[in-house]
Amino acid sequence: MSAVEQPTELRQAALFWLAECDAVQKAAGVRRLAQAWSSGGIGLDSDAVLSATQPIPGRPDKPELVAPRLVKHRSMITPEGRAILIHALVHIEFNAINLALDAVWRFAGMPRAYYAD
Repeated sequence: MSAVEQPTELRQAALFWLAECDAVQKAAGVRRLAQAWSSGGIGLDSDAVLSATQPIPGRPDKPELVAPRLVKHRSMITPEGRAILIHALVHIEFNAINLALDAVWRFAGMPRAYYAD
């Protein structure tokens, strides 16, 4: 896997990785983004006006998304059932990454009054 050059501004980088379709690249990019933010290697321009130029969130073409009601239920005592559980957990984590990136690019640096009740 080759390293992809991410933007040097926090919200732009979050939007960049949100649009990424490759799950492995997205996960690696988000780890690099978190490290860059923690080390002060990436800045925040809360005045930047951003818009998505690619569909978001980026999702892999395969496997095809299937409605949960169409997935055959399997017992957790079988290897297949445990594999389905792990697969479901991976989907949950992937969606959590997308939600976090979406929140960062839309709301990071916004004045508190903007999103407070």
